[in-house]
Amino acid sequence: MRTLDESFRRDFAHWGLALPENAVRERRPGFIHEGGWLIQYTFGRNRHGEYLDYYATHRMTDDQHVRLYATGRRQTLAALTSAFLTSADPNQARRLEAAYYRRNRRVARQLVAKGFDKFTLNMSLHAGLAE
Repeated sequence: MRTLDESFRRDFAHWGLALPENAVRERRPGFIHEGGWLIQYTFGRNRHGEYLDYYATHRMTDDQHVRLYATGRRQTLAALTSAFLTSADPNQARRLEAAYYRRNRRVARQLVAKGFDKFTLNMSLHAGLAE
């Protein structure tokens, strides 16, 4: 069985990123701002066991919101969407844009409730927080 920090290191091996040892030992939430990444993380436990949640954003990729369990199980959680479909019909285009912002604002509220409140400019724009 992999440890939570080993699973995290595997996800970010290309960039050589790892969780701080004291954060893992104390199960303390925090963030990493390195190599173009902003990664916020927290630890928890539910009926499936101990887990690590992280939200990773990078200027060159889509955001990732992931739950890693101590058992090795991996779960993809809701992340901010960076693009939305539109339509030549102006009314439909407005509805599609409104749905995009509604969803992203809901996800942003969930992230803040989890303690993931360090938003980049792109994250703020995708959630309509700059309006």
